[in-house]
Amino acid sequence: MSQSHTPPPAMPVPSTPQGYPPPPAMPQQNGLAVASLVLGIVSLACSQFITAVPGVILGHIALRQIRASGGTQTGEGMAIGGLVCGYISIGVTLLIGLAWLVFIVLGLSMAALSA
Repeated sequence: MSQSHTPPPAMPVPSTPQGYPPPPAMPQQNGLAVASLVLGIVSLACSQFITAVPGVILGHIALRQIRASGGTQTGEGMAIGGLVCGYISIGVTLLIGLAWLVFIVLGLSMAALSA
């Protein structure tokens, strides 16, 4: 009198809740914006004209990419920070070069007058 009792088949469990959209993708940080900011800060801290120019170039490229991404990339503030630091460093370097040039010309003209 033993009867075999078979349990009913289990209902399949959905892997995701039905009716909910997938979560939105998180915006990614633009790497060129980070590089622009780092190069701009280094150019200010070390008076490096060599790092200021690439910082400015990368900042402009990063801004263009961020604005064209439609919100999938972030880092606009860092790109602008890199541009500002780079342009300040370039301006300071040009002013220092101009001051040296003026001093050299004045020194040569004074030497020519006293001779």
